[in-house]
Parts: sequence; structure tokens; C-alpha cells
Amino acid sequence: MTNNQKHLDIQCCLLDLGGVVFQSTGQSNETIDWSIISQLNQQYGHQLNLGADVFEEFIRQYQQKTQVFIDGQEFLKQVFDTLDFNHSLVDRLGQNFPICILSDNYRENITYISQRYQFSEWSARQFYSYEYGITKSDPALFRTVLAALKLMPSQVLFIDDYAPHIQTAAKLGIRGIQFANNEQVFDALMSMMD
Repeated sequence: MTNNQKHLDIQCCLLDLGGVVFQSTGQSNETIDWSIISQLNQQYGHQLNLGADVFEEFIRQYQQKTQVFIDGQEFLKQVFDTLDFNHSLVDRLGQNFPICILSDNYRENITYISQRYQFSEWSARQFYSYEYGITKSDPALFRTVLAALKLMPSQVLFIDDYAPHIQTAAKLGIRGIQFANNEQVFDALMSMMD
């Protein structure tokens, strides 16, 4: 990939977290009930992604619904114990492009996982929806990221598992790959370089 990187002129790979860097294993444990988490994400997820201070209420509701009484830190630990970190994707992309994280996520989650998975060691910059009060569904977030990076849209590659986010970025001229699996991403990159 490296020889053709200059041909593509990619100066940054924007990488989503959920569904790309972190993937569901389908596992549960004694603490984690993914059906309840999904219900609560429907109720609180958007507010959390925008920076609202409702994580404690999320945890209270989780405790009530599951009768599992844990604090927020233990909840996050248990959640991420059931997920896989996609080392091979991060490692391979990082050999070819500076990686920047772009994620719709909430503060408490990022505070926990950025330390557990040492984001600062493999990402050049990190951009989170809660910091800006806007999500990837809004082109303004991509404009903000481009301005912060001082890059043209053609110099950025965006990898996300959600097609509407790829489409939002594409409207600004940012090339995107919708993530299905690692090999599909690597194949798409090779096709771009042909």
C-alpha cells in the first residue's frame, strides 16, 4: 500500500470506533445484557453522543431493569470485556496513513476506552461528537474536522460501518469505505490505488 499512498494523497484516515475498531462478539456475561443496553441506547444514546450529562441516569435505568448494581466504571469494563478490539485493521492502516478517530460517542465511554486501549499511541488526533454537540449525520462535524486538520477533503479517507455517515462525508468530497470486514477494507484501498 505504501508506494501508492502518495498517488492517493491521503494525509489522514478517519476511523470510526463502534462497529469498526470495536466489534461485537455476540458474547454476554453475568453483568451485561445487550438487549437492555440496546433499549437504553435508543432512549439515551443520542443525548449522550451530543454531550448531555445523562450517563448516571443510563446506569440507574440499567440497574433497575437488570437488578445488577454496578457503577459506571465497572459497567464500561464489563461492556468492553465482551467486545473485540480490531488490532489488525488499526495496525495495517497505521502503517500507511496517520489515523484520526472520528466517533459519535459519549464522554464517559471515551474516557474509559481511550486509556484502556491507549488511543494516543495509535491515533494522531481524536474527534468526538460530544465535544462539538453534533454527530456524523451533520456535515458540520466533517467541516470542523477538516478545518482542525488543515486538510482538503480529497486528502482524507473515512472508514465507518454506517452508510449514511459515508454519504454525508462524500457530499463534502471525502472518500469513504463502508466497513464490513478487514479484507473488504483492504481490497477497497487496493482498488482506490489502481
